[in-house]
Amino acid sequence: MKQIQIMLFILSACFLFNSQDVLAQSKKTTESSDVGSYSREGIDVVQGRLFRKALRHEFSLDGGLIVDNQFLFYQLLQPRYTFHLRESIGFELSFGKAFHQERAIIDALKDVQCDPDNNPSTPTVDCSVALDPPPDPLKNMYFANIIWSPIYGKFSIFSKKIYHFDIYMLAGGGMFDNERSNRFAFNVGAGAKVFVNDWFAVRVDFRNITVREGAPFNQIVNNRIYSLGVSAFLPTKSRNNI
Repeated sequence: MKQIQIMLFILSACFLFNSQDVLAQSKKTTESSDVGSYSREGIDVVQGRLFRKALRHEFSLDGGLIVDNQFLFYQLLQPRYTFHLRESIGFELSFGKAFHQERAIIDALKDVQCDPDNNPSTPTVDCSVALDPPPDPLKNMYFANIIWSPIYGKFSIFSKKIYHFDIYMLAGGGMFDNERSNRFAFNVGAGAKVFVNDWFAVRVDFRNITVREGAPFNQIVNNRIYSLGVSAFLPTKSRNNI
């Protein structure tokens, strides 16, 4: 009888030990499954989102370049206004003032000498090429865009300070105001903002503007714009922090 009691005691102890081990493993599995979850109790993937854009006004100023025009080189000054309806959705109005210089190819085409009969002893003649009509330089751009910001994150520089950023995409339409013509254009692009504090950010943008050239070319061309600028937000603090 005494031996039976000892055996029952040992079996009970083993059962309790195994039960505690199973519960511990179950808890560990539950905790690990929360890591990387898209949502847990209403918490978004990126927790502690310190910079919020929803219902704030953004005023931006940046400088840009159009480098793929074969005859003209452009510098752009671009003020923008954006109202952020939500953290991920905004509506942008932008204006661009263009300043241009003629590329060296235009002067080179004006001073071309050639030998009509391919004989070195005969004098050369003027074979200059004049663009007729000449290039129609861009003066101003007016665009309205929808902005979508699907990516928000943060990074650290030398483990000294944590900066927050978002990456966005945009699409819209507007007008190309040239010296001799006005044309409708489509606009798509992407960019990123790094938030320095509660109201100030540094931004970089890439935009591709598709437009039909005027006569005599009448071709659809893409103007790629690379920009660097800054943004200020009003109110200077998000509504959650006021």
